[in-house]
This record gives sequence, C-alpha cells and structure tokens, in this order.
Amino acid sequence: MVKYLVFCVFVAAGYIVYTNFPVNHGPGITAKEGPEIKRLTWQEPFSFKGATLTPKKTIEAEVRIIKRKRYFFDSFSRYSPVDAVVGWNQLSDERNLDYIFFTLDDRTHDVDLTRPPVEVSTIYQESDLWHFIPSSASVEEQLKQLRDGHIVKLEGLLVDIDHDEGFGYQTATEVSGRYNDSGFAIWVEKFHIR
Repeated sequence: MVKYLVFCVFVAAGYIVYTNFPVNHGPGITAKEGPEIKRLTWQEPFSFKGATLTPKKTIEAEVRIIKRKRYFFDSFSRYSPVDAVVGWNQLSDERNLDYIFFTLDDRTHDVDLTRPPVEVSTIYQESDLWHFIPSSASVEEQLKQLRDGHIVKLEGLLVDIDHDEGFGYQTATEVSGRYNDSGFAIWVEKFHIR
C-alpha cells in the first residue's frame, strides 16, 4: 500500500513538473507576424454559460506563449480558464526573452525591464495579454495543455462579456505600442499547438 502511494506521488509530481517546464526552441524568431485583427460585419451577440458575448472583431494569429496561467476560482474563470502573455516577432526570440521577465497574476500582467535587449516600445508592440475563452471542449483541453514557450495558431473573435450578476469585461480591439492592462478576450474557434 505504501509503495502504491509513493508511486502515485511520484507520478503526480512528474506531471506537475512536466506541465510547468517551458518549451525551449533555441535562438531565433519563432512567430514572425503579429496578430491579424479584422473588422467584423455585424454579428449577433450569443449566450455562453449564462453570459452574453458580443463579437467585436476577428483575430487570426500565430504567437509564442511567453507566460501562461490557469485560473480556477475567480469570477472570470468560468469563461476563461487560461490567460497568457503572448509575443511575436522579436518577442518570440529566446535571446530577447532571457532578459525580459513577465509576471501574470489576477488577470493582469507586468514586465520587468532590467536590461531590455530591445526598445521598450517594441516590447509593448510585440506582446499582449490574452484571455482565452474556449468555444468547445476540445479547444478547452488544448488550452489546458499549454506550456510557456509553445507556439500556437488560433482563429477566433474578440468579444465583450456581460453577465446579469454585474460581471462584465470589455476587450481591447487594437494592438498598440503602449502597455495594455486589460488585454484581449478571445473566443477561440480554432486552436493548434505546434
């Protein structure tokens, strides 16, 4: 019985270490282009888990996951179980990311610019905070498997969220060169990890 418990502890510890260990791609840009955000012809708001989601724009992107975090107990976790700080172009290069430190907590992110290897404006132009809202169970399972360093390709909608109980979230709709503390709420329709 004790051997079985020890075995279970080792398996659980191995899984936790594996899922928190970042994916290493080596030096070089791994996601060249920024997100492609396009205007959306009017699309009717739709219901999701008791909230109303209002589509604002479409998004298509291939980005690097710089930092990701799963949420379980906040009011937004019902809709978005995973947040990530993503980067593209120079912010997808490990040579640069070794000197830029992102933190992700309470649905916001921060950056420590101790010795930035690129201009500060480039850091803000080529990274952002994304709140992933899975459109299906299979997308949700893929989101839960995300690790820091993964390169992901996705298609979806930027959405505002309104709930009758007073909870609401308004998404950003443009990539800017300034710090974006609210981030993008993305209804993820297609998702691929490479």
